Amino acid sequence: MKNLRTQHTLHIELHGSEPAIWRRIEVDGSMTLERFHEVLQGALGWTNSHLHLYMDSNPFIRGQVAAGEKPTTWLMAGSIEDGLEGEDEAGTTLTQALARSGGTLWYEYDLGDSWMHLITEESSRALDPEDPEARVLDGALRVPLEDSGGLGGWYEMLKLAQAASADPDRSYILDWFRAHFGYFTPVDPEAFDAGAANMRVRLLLGGMPEGTATGKWLSTLPVYGRLMLAEFLYAMGIDVFASPATTPMPEEAPRAMASILWWINACDGTGLPLTAAGYLSPSVLPEVIEGIGWEHEDFVQFGGKTEVHLHGILDFREMLMDIGLLKAQGKKLVATPAALRAAQDPAKLWAHLAKRARNSARDKVTYDATMLALMAASGAGDADRKTIEARTNEGMRLLEYVHRDGRRIEDKDFNRLGDRYVSITKAFRMAVLKNGNKGRAVGLERAFALAVLRS
Repeated sequence: MKNLRTQHTLHIELHGSEPAIWRRIEVDGSMTLERFHEVLQGALGWTNSHLHLYMDSNPFIRGQVAAGEKPTTWLMAGSIEDGLEGEDEAGTTLTQALARSGGTLWYEYDLGDSWMHLITEESSRALDPEDPEARVLDGALRVPLEDSGGLGGWYEMLKLAQAASADPDRSYILDWFRAHFGYFTPVDPEAFDAGAANMRVRLLLGGMPEGTATGKWLSTLPVYGRLMLAEFLYAMGIDVFASPATTPMPEEAPRAMASILWWINACDGTGLPLTAAGYLSPSVLPEVIEGIGWEHEDFVQFGGKTEVHLHGILDFREMLMDIGLLKAQGKKLVATPAALRAAQDPAKLWAHLAKRARNSARDKVTYDATMLALMAASGAGDADRKTIEARTNEGMRLLEYVHRDGRRIEDKDFNRLGDRYVSITKAFRMAVLKNGNKGRAVGLERAFALAVLRS
C-alpha cells in the first residue's frame, strides 16, 4: 500500500461526453473518499445537490467479473442507512481506494441522471507539505446542467438552443434550458477556467473567504448560492479569498468627491455651527449649498429655510457623520482626524468611502439584497436602475427567497443598496452630472461598487 501522504495526479472524464468533458487534478491521497467528493464537485462544477457513490470496477461490465473477485462500492452514510450495500466512503482514503482498484475509480453523481466519471491515476509522488490539499491543473468544457436528463438530454438541449427555430414539440425543453440562464448564472457549454474551479474546490473544502466584507457575506450564504455568486465575482476579477484591496480610482473620482472634500475643509478648525437640536444653523445653509455645488438640487426652488426641510443636505451630512468623516462637537460640526488625513490624498478618501459604504447588516434580508445590488451595479453593461433591481431580485431568487405566503420574488420587490451607498453615489452624481438627480454616472458608480466589494 502506498504511503497515505501521497499526492496523486488524476484525470477525470465524464464518461460518454463527446467532445470530452474532463479535468486533471492533484490531490492529497490521505483525504477520505467522502472529502474527495467535495474536490470532484468543485473541480467539475457540479452543485453538490444529489447522491453519489464510487466503484472500483467498470460499472458497464460489472456482471462479467472473474470468479472470486468482488467489486467494491463506496457509499454515503445515508445510502447505507437506507439499505444499499457497500462500504462507507468515510472509512477509506483516496490512496487506499486507488490501491485496491489498480489506479482507476468510477464516480457516479446523481443516481437518477447517472453522471458517470472515470477517474484514472496518471502519477503519484510524495506529498509536498507546501502544496494545497487539492488543485485543478487543467480541463475542458463545463459539465451539463443538472437534472437535464443525462448526456442525451443535455446534448438535445444544446442542439435545440443552437437551432434557428425550435421544434414546437420540444419547446418545453428549450424553456427549461433558458430558465437556468441568468445574470449571476450564465451557461456557456464551452467554458472552463482552472482558477474558478480551484476557487470552488477551496470553498467546498471548507475555506471561508472572510478576508473582505464581501467574503464575510458569502460565508453567510447556503453552499449553492455561495458557489454561484463567488464564481460570478471571480469573473469580474474579484478574488473572494483575497485581502482587502483598494480599487484604482477612475479619473473623474477626485471631481466626484469634491463636495465631500468641501465638507471636510469647511468643518476643519472652528467647524460649522449647529442648533441646539443638532441641525445645521440656518445661517450657514446658503454657504453649504453653494460650497457643495448643489444649487441645482430640486429642494432649492421650494425655498427651504432649515436643514430639516432640506432632506438632501440632511442625508448627505448625516451620512458623512455615519462613516466617520464628520462629528458633532458641542454645537459645532467638525471634521474628524480620519477625514483630515484622507483629505490630503484622494486615493485614501476613495478607499475610506468604499470601506464604509456598507451599512446593511442590520437584518439578513437587507444585507443580502444590498450585496446583490452592488454586484449588479458593478457588472458589465450600462444598466439603469430598473435593470439593477431586476438583477438584485434574480439574486434573491437564487438565494431561495420567497414571500412569507410562498409567492415568488418578482423583479421589483427589492431595490435597496443601503443608505450610505445611496448617499455617496448621489454626491458623486451631483458633482459630475449637470443634474445629478436626473441621471446616473454609470462608469463612476460601477467603479465605486467594485471598490466596495473589494474593501
